Amino acid sequence: MNCLDFRRRIGAEPRSTDPDLLAHRDSCREGCAGFWQRAQRFEDDLEAAMAVPVPDGLADRILLAQATGERRHQVRRRRSWMAIAASLLIVLAGAGMFWRQADLNSLPALAVAHMPEEMDSLTMTRPMTDAQVEAGFAGRSATLKGPAPNGVTYVRDCMVGPYPAVHAVTRMDDEPVVALYVPGKMGERDASFRRDGWDGRELALREGTLVVMAQGASRHTMDAVARAWRAAIEGPAPQAVGRI
Repeated sequence: MNCLDFRRRIGAEPRSTDPDLLAHRDSCREGCAGFWQRAQRFEDDLEAAMAVPVPDGLADRILLAQATGERRHQVRRRRSWMAIAASLLIVLAGAGMFWRQADLNSLPALAVAHMPEEMDSLTMTRPMTDAQVEAGFAGRSATLKGPAPNGVTYVRDCMVGPYPAVHAVTRMDDEPVVALYVPGKMGERDASFRRDGWDGRELALREGTLVVMAQGASRHTMDAVARAWRAAIEGPAPQAVGRI
């Protein structure tokens, strides 16, 4: 073994007791023996520096700290999920409140809420003249563009919630059907509804909205009254012209 090999081995394994290493150390007193001694002193100093006494219970404290950290992480994660869930509940509750408020302010809801003060109108049976019907619409600056429906027994201008309206009752097959015309209140589409014992339709007209509703009237009667009032307010539907 030459000096270079010896020093490489000692650099990698300072505490090696390989006989070849020790034999070279003993034979190379001036160079490699000194190198070996310095390597041993360095190892001694390194071991002394690392020989720090371990406090009693250190392992338990480390494990406790680790478990505490994990619990804190779980608590923070649980709180984060709880905060997200609470936010979602607030959003859903707000959306529900908004929907309920919008529903309560819808025209069908306002029309049904208007009826308790008008229930006597459902008992009237004497037909009104066309002039009397038109006079009721004139109170709302509205004019009929077609003939009034047959069997109109009640007409007057009133307020449906915040909206000026014309309130009419038509009797067909001895069934009273309420028609509420709200000029200027534009609807988007026709829709049916049922609330608080009333069946009705909300009809989007060209210059306002018509609500037709009744308690227990047949579908045939409801359809006929809705068509008659639409024709009276908007005028007869244009006839299709066939080709010659």
